[in-house]
Amino acid sequence: MESSSELKALALDALSQVLPTGIAILDTSFCYVSINSILAEFNGVPIEQHLGRNVAEVLPELAKTVMPLLKQVRDTGKAILNFKVTEDSSDAEQSHWSGSYIPLFNAEQQLCGIAVVALNSTMDWFVQQTRKDDLERLRKILDNMFSFVGILSPDGTLLDANKPPLELAGISLEHVRRKKFWDCFWWQHDINSAKRIKKAVEDARAGIISRFDITAQMKNEVVIIDFMLAPVYDDNEQLSFLVPSAIEITSRKRSEQELQDSETRFRRVFDSTADGLVSIDDQGLITLANTTALQMFGYEAGELTGQPIEVLLPERYQQHHPALRQGFMLAPTTRPMGQHRELHAKRKNNTEFPVEIGLTYLEGDKKAAVLATITDVSAAKAAQQHLQGIIDEKTALLAERTLLLNEVHHRVKNNLQIVSSLLSLKSRGATPELKQVLLESQLRVRTMALTHQLLYEKRDFSSVPLASYLRQLCQLVRQTLTNTDFISFEFDQMDEQIVLVLEQAIPCGLLATEILTNSIKHAFPEQQKGQVKLALTQENQRITLKIGDNGIGLPESVELGQGNSLGMQLIPAFIAQLGAQIELNRQQGTLYCIHFSSTRE
Repeated sequence: MESSSELKALALDALSQVLPTGIAILDTSFCYVSINSILAEFNGVPIEQHLGRNVAEVLPELAKTVMPLLKQVRDTGKAILNFKVTEDSSDAEQSHWSGSYIPLFNAEQQLCGIAVVALNSTMDWFVQQTRKDDLERLRKILDNMFSFVGILSPDGTLLDANKPPLELAGISLEHVRRKKFWDCFWWQHDINSAKRIKKAVEDARAGIISRFDITAQMKNEVVIIDFMLAPVYDDNEQLSFLVPSAIEITSRKRSEQELQDSETRFRRVFDSTADGLVSIDDQGLITLANTTALQMFGYEAGELTGQPIEVLLPERYQQHHPALRQGFMLAPTTRPMGQHRELHAKRKNNTEFPVEIGLTYLEGDKKAAVLATITDVSAAKAAQQHLQGIIDEKTALLAERTLLLNEVHHRVKNNLQIVSSLLSLKSRGATPELKQVLLESQLRVRTMALTHQLLYEKRDFSSVPLASYLRQLCQLVRQTLTNTDFISFEFDQMDEQIVLVLEQAIPCGLLATEILTNSIKHAFPEQQKGQVKLALTQENQRITLKIGDNGIGLPESVELGQGNSLGMQLIPAFIAQLGAQIELNRQQGTLYCIHFSSTRE
């Protein structure tokens, strides 16, 4: 029966062949007594070439590393455990081993050899190295990201953070590491922000992911960030750590606020416009309607959105309008309001009302391709109809008045002509002195009749063209007075645009008649040839009438309004009635300059 020592040796040999561990026995001279295949393969030398040979001979490249360790074990009798050995293999890759040298003692406790135990850790080393490389790569990526990323322990203690939040805050990782996350620099500007972060940590520990906008303190400013905190679990579904992440959204928030403010202003203006505004897309669907439009058509907010624009049209137009709308979209143009189109719209209760509609094409806006501006013209239509009724009534009254005035002037003219005829009949048997008086009176009557005749012929009844009136008046004087062939009339600078109302025309005509009569009677003794000249001008509503002759002139002793002549006595009365000023020039004949204002605008 074998001894226990032999059994131990047999067991050791058996185990050395099946364990994934390199095992060898060295004598005190460091020569191989035995070695298993795993260690022999690691050394790159067959088993038989190890036996009896020194380690330095078998492994000359490792001799400098392992020989001092072997000597230390032999000299001290103490084991050296788990030292690292790296060797370049034949395929240019490194092998990594974990070795142990264990002293062997005999029964007398004398060192009789050294046991070599070697464990191949190449795979573990590779895994660790890969993990290290991955972590370094991840760190570089995180440090160069715009996002803020950190790692918290389950209780909310900050373990790590990437560079951006640290650099922007002007702090180092050591300032915040191992602090509770809600106590870190970023949240110290606002106690409510710190409380919200603490609440998010509590929620994350309970498995709840938090995401919200919050302000964070940086070096020179407070910024707005989109913050998220999520729990991370291991393979056993145990909470490992918490991951906070964030991106700065200050500019975006400001832009959103500016856009919101702009939209608010637009909506305020849009809704406060007195006209109804309705926008439709390129399919004819209503996308927006202001408050005025909703009230105009009797709809509540949101009821029109998505409806075809045809719902606002009377039923008689609804069938044909889509084709018209599509034609408009093929060649869209802006159509202003007030083009005198008779348009009607339909309210929600199916009642119709007149409208004016302007169309504005919004190029490049699919949501609102066309903006319709709608005005309810019901009140305007009613006012227009009322005004038209008044106009029709006044027109009828004016026609009646015109007819009446026409008849009045016609009858006044006829009556004055009758008076003139009676005076003419009376003068036939009168003495020369009385005949002259009657002729002059007849001339005055015919002057007034001429005024009414011109009004009747002109059909205006409100004004008399003065230049034409004066020409006919001169002809009337020539026809009425006897022996006037020696007199010629000249008209110079006669402004044809001057007109006088009836209240001015009659005294002006009578005044001109008296002056013309006086010139014909007294300026040319013994019927010597002479000339009477008339001029009519106007400047700044001021009319000037000049009547002059080239006769012997008016004596200095004769004054207007004095003497036995009725005509000279009437001239001041007519001047006053006309509201005029008169100038008398006695040089080179007689010249009357009459100035008065036109009362007609």
